[in-house]
Amino acid sequence: MELNTSMVIGNVMRKLVDEGVTDFDSIAEAMESLKDMQNREGLYSNDRYTERGSDSQAVVITEHSGMKKDCILWCVNHYLGLNRNPRVIAKSKEIIERYGTGAGTSAMSGGMNSLHKEIETRINAMVGKERTLLFPTGYSANLGAISAIPGKNDLILFDHQSHASIIDGCKLSGKQWLAFKHNNVADLEAKLQRSQGKFQNILVVVEAAYSMSGDLAPLKAITALKKKYKFYLYVDEAHSFGFYGQGGRGYCYEQGVTDDVDFIMSTLSKATASIGGFVATKRKYCTLMSWHANSYIFQACISPADAGAILASLDEIESNPGLISGLHEKTAQMRKRLLEAGFDLGSSQSPIIPIYVREPKTLFAFGRGLYENGIFSVTIAFPAVKLSEGRLRFILNASHTQAQIDRTLEILKKVGGELGIVPRVGG
Repeated sequence: MELNTSMVIGNVMRKLVDEGVTDFDSIAEAMESLKDMQNREGLYSNDRYTERGSDSQAVVITEHSGMKKDCILWCVNHYLGLNRNPRVIAKSKEIIERYGTGAGTSAMSGGMNSLHKEIETRINAMVGKERTLLFPTGYSANLGAISAIPGKNDLILFDHQSHASIIDGCKLSGKQWLAFKHNNVADLEAKLQRSQGKFQNILVVVEAAYSMSGDLAPLKAITALKKKYKFYLYVDEAHSFGFYGQGGRGYCYEQGVTDDVDFIMSTLSKATASIGGFVATKRKYCTLMSWHANSYIFQACISPADAGAILASLDEIESNPGLISGLHEKTAQMRKRLLEAGFDLGSSQSPIIPIYVREPKTLFAFGRGLYENGIFSVTIAFPAVKLSEGRLRFILNASHTQAQIDRTLEILKKVGGELGIVPRVGG
């Protein structure tokens, strides 16, 4: 098979299947060859890492070449910048001294401590549910909950752009599942209508804010369908908890639909700058999940230091509303200026701002040009998204300064103009 640097991994995999290549070594070698080719031309971004952790500015290292570049980072989901907050860091240090390092085992086996219980209690109060079940990661929360909730004769309907953890939860459930068109309430209703009477229960799964496109779910319209059809609703708030709704209570709260949502899930690695995940729901549903969700039963609890960081982050969110308002002001400003420059932002609304570059060769060149000019975000291509929907995401954090935003916009317009993505600056 002939390779070229404008190809993407997903495209290579598809071509190999079309050519009847199924040997494991041959497939792996083709992928490695493409990676090497792209590395030689500086097009491969997935092996880059930060020297000293995530921040709005960091030294980014290219593993292949060893090249180091001081960059403004736009690929990190620390929306409120609390991972560098001195009070959050101090709390983690204090907790390590008192509680030690790892939890050592799962919640069901004695790994849970008073910090975990305090997190659950505080989240209950924030999102307005009876009980919260704390998971080791956001991924394992979706994987465990969605695989545990449906019964033998149940159906899962999920948004087509749902995160991989949701899709994997559907697969692990072993039950029937079906996608509906992204944010398309009419298509969801049509599938609900066709499914009535054919299944014991129906679970509808959506995200409040979608990580790849940055758009928000029409939660009011979706919950309104409950007046006509019987189903349970599960909302993933990974990219909205902590910075939407009064006091960071989330997008369900902001939209006034909390009581109509049966399960509210979020990760704790984003706005709360740590690791972990939760599902908030009725007490009896938490009991069910605690006995059927393997990722809860068999996975070790989050570490005490990480639990301390979550609690300290919740304190910051509660006491500093300016963090949230400042984030949304920066988001609105940056989106406006990008649109004025002519960039394609799709239908994004949240602090995730995708810049679509539909042609793969141009997309990779765009990512390389930005990196060479000290702006870093990871290239997103097929199979993570459709072949014609490649993009770079610019994720606003409260820690991004005005100077960093201005510099980023300057470089985006310069490199984008050189590649014909937008009109050249100055004609």
